[in-house]
Amino acid sequence: MKSAKPKVRSVLLDASFVNALLATDSPDHVGGVALYETLVDRYQSGLDRLFALSTVLGDLPKEFRRQALAPVVMVRVARQHRRAALRVTPAASPEIALSLVMMRRERIHTVATAVAAFDELDVTVLHIAAPLIEGQHIAAPHVAAPDEPISSRTEPLLAPQSTAE
Repeated sequence: MKSAKPKVRSVLLDASFVNALLATDSPDHVGGVALYETLVDRYQSGLDRLFALSTVLGDLPKEFRRQALAPVVMVRVARQHRRAALRVTPAASPEIALSLVMMRRERIHTVATAVAAFDELDVTVLHIAAPLIEGQHIAAPHVAAPDEPISSRTEPLLAPQSTAE
């Protein structure tokens, strides 16, 4: 009897997430790096595929894309996608609308982000952990186990854990 392969999750790294990785002075940098390490570990295990829009990766230095973002597949954005994004609900920003259009096109249901803009949408959201007070331990974000079903809802923010226990 064959064992079922775990479902591979597709994750879009949005602009706020990539910016948090790049900006070492950002309050989201440490949390972004921790989440990205988790995503890369899952990528190496064959559990995640990582994507980012060409509009996000296009202006990055080639060395950063080829080294740190090597596992990330670039999703090319064309004029037709930008036009489709204009028809998305007016409440969404142009960047969020374009992300939603491309996520639908590529069948991506999960987004890694540093902003709350995706919270009310029907996608799974992986938030960058909030910055912690010095001396506290960084908790890894919850990531679905291979046999755990992946929801289409927002993942809860992780509460800081005390190291005193």
